[in-house]
Amino acid sequence: MDFPLANTFGVRHELFLQTVDDFHRHRHRVNKKINRLRRSLNIITKDTKHYSEKNKTANLTSSDYELNKGFGDVLLYLIERDLVYAQETRLLMDVHSSKSREKFLISKYKKALKHVKNLFEIIVNEKNELVVLEVLVIASLIEGSLAISKKKYEKSLNAFSISRCALQFLYSYQELPPQYTKELYYNIIDFIVDPALKVSASQCNTSRANDLAQLSKEQAFQNKHMFPYLSKAIEIISKTNAAYVTPSDQSELKLLKELQWGSYSATIRSDDLSLAIMKINEEVKGIMDEDSTSYDSSLLLYQDATELHTQEMARTEEEYDDSEKQEQYIISTYLKYNYLLLRVRRDITILNGLNAAVERLKNVSKNKLLVSWKECLKVNDAIISSLEEVTDLPGIANDDDLMDYINTLKAYFTIKKQLRLSQAYLISNKYIQALALVSNSRSLIENAKPFSSETEGNLPRNEDLENMKEHVLEEESKLSILASHFNDSDDKIIIGSKYIVDNKDKFPALSGDNLLSHVAPTKVDIQPVHVKPVLFDIAYNYIGDSSSNSEQELQHVSSESGGRSNEEGEKKKGFFGLFGR
Repeated sequence: MDFPLANTFGVRHELFLQTVDDFHRHRHRVNKKINRLRRSLNIITKDTKHYSEKNKTANLTSSDYELNKGFGDVLLYLIERDLVYAQETRLLMDVHSSKSREKFLISKYKKALKHVKNLFEIIVNEKNELVVLEVLVIASLIEGSLAISKKKYEKSLNAFSISRCALQFLYSYQELPPQYTKELYYNIIDFIVDPALKVSASQCNTSRANDLAQLSKEQAFQNKHMFPYLSKAIEIISKTNAAYVTPSDQSELKLLKELQWGSYSATIRSDDLSLAIMKINEEVKGIMDEDSTSYDSSLLLYQDATELHTQEMARTEEEYDDSEKQEQYIISTYLKYNYLLLRVRRDITILNGLNAAVERLKNVSKNKLLVSWKECLKVNDAIISSLEEVTDLPGIANDDDLMDYINTLKAYFTIKKQLRLSQAYLISNKYIQALALVSNSRSLIENAKPFSSETEGNLPRNEDLENMKEHVLEEESKLSILASHFNDSDDKIIIGSKYIVDNKDKFPALSGDNLLSHVAPTKVDIQPVHVKPVLFDIAYNYIGDSSSNSEQELQHVSSESGGRSNEEGEKKKGFFGLFGR
């Protein structure tokens, strides 16, 4: 009971449940857990006659919970079982909806709500207010889901608003165990709360449908009476930080009225769009280049702002003249451009992490190394694809500086891709292909224009271009030597070996006739080595000798040679030296 949301929604998230069968199996796992808890706490009701009167689980009290928090876990997992069953039913209704399934779904939410109210009663003396707040979050999620099932959207709007405020508060103040991360709270917001809030807000025709953070604060603050027992969540949050449940006064904010972007400028005529852009600018400041998840909230805000602006453009198309429409298209391109550049920055962070993981690999097989490089290439391709989307945006081609900037970025990541591919060819002993890729990279880096201004975040800079150019030239020099001295035949392999003795961790798929010839090299080809003679070394032996010694040596050599010639002459006398005189 220390972490109710982690033990329920967190476990579900870790299991990555998607299909009806997934939820069905998980429901049975939860049911087994409930039975084990009941046995250990001795609250199994064996006599099922008049079960409602003899049901020990329904009659738990706060004193039981104070003696053993396992009683709270029993009720918590009963809630989880009903919610999993409800989600299983919702997936079935997506395939085939019926009145009976709708009634069954509502009954499951009602049953879960009954259990959560029982749980709330027995933890009334709980000293840890964050535990109570998490139980209230579960209660508000059930209340909201039940209200949507009954098409009571005002109630669902209020219930999910309380959930959103509480989850944001928990993200800042709750400390989870190591096996879970705080992203759990934002996962619940992104996949459960926000979609339900958007549906409820659109059905209620609220003016804040595009600013869910402000909308949830207003609903939680102004409509406390709608669910009186859930108002305790507002009280717990207000004690620590009331900003999570207090709506800000938008009239005090100085709205952004004009947008300056490169050589373009546009007037922002929508207050909602102005607020959305201001919120994006604040959110982007919190991005950490080494954390890929820190980009998610900003990317979502860009998507929401783009969707809002697209709707406004469609609604006001007939009201604006040509110049005003031109400004609307400038704003649209601005939002899409910054979204794509931010996505590129996130992918660069992911790519850097993958490259670091590859660098740490040691003593691995070639196949494993190629698989790791393949993952890097996928992310690299995503970056290039995003940059190509940028060049296709309207108005980008008219700005020469912007096009040069994007083309240089595209060339940089194309070179990174080609260098990685050349490494793959190199370890496969295909030197000519590797050299061709590196040569193409050299032409790309030489034609790339340097950045005219400072790049933001983790995007490459001019120093990175210079370093890459040096690396490309160095690789081209090495591969030129390899390609000129070695071909792709098995007889000239220098990286790896075709012999079993050099590859002890794998066995070649060869026939019996060819196997013996691949055990070890038995034929040694000896070739002459090209030598450059150095005359100085030869002459050095004769420097520094005295003339007398040299004369004596010459006389000695001449006498020896004369004597040797006489002996040879004497030996050669006769018929071919066979018969002496």
